[in-house]
Amino acid sequence: MKKRKITTLLLTAALAVSTLAGCGAMPDTNASDSLEDKKDTPDKDTPDEKKKDTASSDSTDSKEGKITLRVVDWSDGSAGQREEFHKKFMEKHPDINIEYTMLTVDQFKNTIVTMIKSGEGPDLFPIPVGLTLNTAVAEGWYQPMNDYVTEDFAKQFDPLSFEEGVTHIGEDWYTITEVMPTIQCLFFYNKDVLTDAGVNDIPATYSEFREACKKVTENGKGNTYGLVDGGKQTNRMDVLARSLAAAAGGKIAATTKVLTDNSAAPYDTKEMKQALELIKGLVDDGSIHPDTINISAPEARELFAHGQAAFLCQGMWCISQWDMDYPDMNYGVIPVPVPDGISDNYVQAGELSPWMGIYKQSKHPKEAAEYLMALYSEEYGYQPGCVSDGTFVSVIPSINEEYMSNKIMKDYYTIAAETSKTVPTLVKRNVKANDFYAEIKDVQPSLGAIVQGIISKSITDYDSSLKTLAEESTAEWKRACEAVGMDFSDLEFPNWDAKKDYEDKDYEALKK
Repeated sequence: MKKRKITTLLLTAALAVSTLAGCGAMPDTNASDSLEDKKDTPDKDTPDEKKKDTASSDSTDSKEGKITLRVVDWSDGSAGQREEFHKKFMEKHPDINIEYTMLTVDQFKNTIVTMIKSGEGPDLFPIPVGLTLNTAVAEGWYQPMNDYVTEDFAKQFDPLSFEEGVTHIGEDWYTITEVMPTIQCLFFYNKDVLTDAGVNDIPATYSEFREACKKVTENGKGNTYGLVDGGKQTNRMDVLARSLAAAAGGKIAATTKVLTDNSAAPYDTKEMKQALELIKGLVDDGSIHPDTINISAPEARELFAHGQAAFLCQGMWCISQWDMDYPDMNYGVIPVPVPDGISDNYVQAGELSPWMGIYKQSKHPKEAAEYLMALYSEEYGYQPGCVSDGTFVSVIPSINEEYMSNKIMKDYYTIAAETSKTVPTLVKRNVKANDFYAEIKDVQPSLGAIVQGIISKSITDYDSSLKTLAEESTAEWKRACEAVGMDFSDLEFPNWDAKKDYEDKDYEALKK
């Protein structure tokens, strides 16, 4: 396999389709939480101590002539499917032993950094949330997989699953993405809880949502509340605020990707204030579960499943876990509520996230590539299994078409397809974007931290907090632009209509 040949294929594919979610094949993972939350499951699936799925990891492997392929991942909702996959893989590759280590999200970053610094990195591992591909490659984490994977393997992917600075850099393909990006924040609702509270109509607006939550809370008498979420995770609170603001018409990305609105960070805006006003209203009504600020996303999902809340704002990664643990739960999914007087339901589509790559110092890159290709192969059943049980939307369109049978998953996808809009991305506009993202420093309190403050009642003047965040973020973005030699004006997309997908023609129009 020639590197140039497969790279040309990838770049052509990446440029062939102009829009992301809400169209065609499939609709964000980021991880933020899109990737992070996909892999964010109840504690019984994420023990503090690492687990290993291995046929044999002792010294007999080398004596038997076996290759031990070390794979490290953070804990995920597809642990069962991965275990079955490893059994099939090792049956078909008797010369390869898989040593699989599953860590929690919190454990992963520090662990993988320590392993790499010691020169003992695993053969395959995902890029940590918050780290750019450019930085990881510059620090010697990954090697290109071009020479080890086949051209047919690349052809089966949705073109939208490739992106410069996410999966590849120039002619080199470094990481592979596992799931198609989808909206990370639709609202699940417990039908029985709403019925018991006398809520017969599904809320569509902010006021309807607040009233429904209030009725549920009053009816629950300290046992059931309107809304619960993983308030301990700033990323979840960030996504909640962003999604509500986007539904209100705000020009803001679904995750923390940098975009400006009127030459400023998009936090001190009417739409964001409307979103936080709703959250504060829920707090004032006592409608947010009192444990919210102290629990993680998996814990919130458990409380929701036990009927302690009517609504939960998370992503499709919840579905498979609930179907496995609570098959009789009577629930559904609805779009993000909009402010009163707004008829359009939309949020910004999720963003592509990198996942697994081959360690630069791996002694078994060919075998590592075999593992990756098998992981996406219909023959081995991993991707079909994850799609059929609702774990995620595959990057292989043919698998989605054949195996997406879960009703709630279909509903989620349908709503995502109808309501999500593709936002502009700096990476497609400026080649220095990844250097910029590597340069910028976090501003605190972040948007997610401000939402936490509202829920805990430690922040009462969110207007001032948003203004400070906008000012300090804008200043930091200007500094980072100057540091990498990028024009700050490139963060602004003046021809962006937030109610429409931002397409290739719109990027081209900026050049005129």
